[in-house]
Amino acid sequence: MKPRGAIPQDCSRCRLDRSRNNIVSGVGPRKCRIAFIGEAPGRDEDERGEPFVGRSGRLLDDALAEAGVSRDEVFITNLVRCRPPGNRRPRKDEKGACRGFLVKEIEETGVEVICALGETVARELIGVDERMSDLVGRAFPIHLFGKDYTAVVAYHPAACLYRRDKLPSFRNSVRCGLEAAGML
Repeated sequence: MKPRGAIPQDCSRCRLDRSRNNIVSGVGPRKCRIAFIGEAPGRDEDERGEPFVGRSGRLLDDALAEAGVSRDEVFITNLVRCRPPGNRRPRKDEKGACRGFLVKEIEETGVEVICALGETVARELIGVDERMSDLVGRAFPIHLFGKDYTAVVAYHPAACLYRRDKLPSFRNSVRCGLEAAGML
């Protein structure tokens, strides 16, 4: 799948350019109904230059397939385009440096539903400050980038790798997002 809204490989808007291998732009169809947004690329994503291609990506792919939806039918991206050192959470300035790229991707694809993968994304895009266990699987009306969306919160698939008990909630949240997008 070809990256959408590709960013020049010489981008230096923040300090993450010093440690990355590749900029990881979002991937998906030209037009689609839902975007799955993660926090930042991991090691595998940094090496391949594509979002959610490692173990977390396989969990996302499995949850989509379980719902009867192909990865090629959805848009997948991250808040930031470069891997933070040591897989730490992206800092405010780093998220701000990439925000315009995210806005452009969302506008170009015409998504109606955003599935926020993980606490960082939920807090950043939805502005909620509740525990993740109280948020997952819930839909929120949000106004983002000058437009109204439905946002569904899911555990980040990486959390499910370490806490298998979260996997059913993750799969249910993916299904809820797909239902909100009218894809089920």
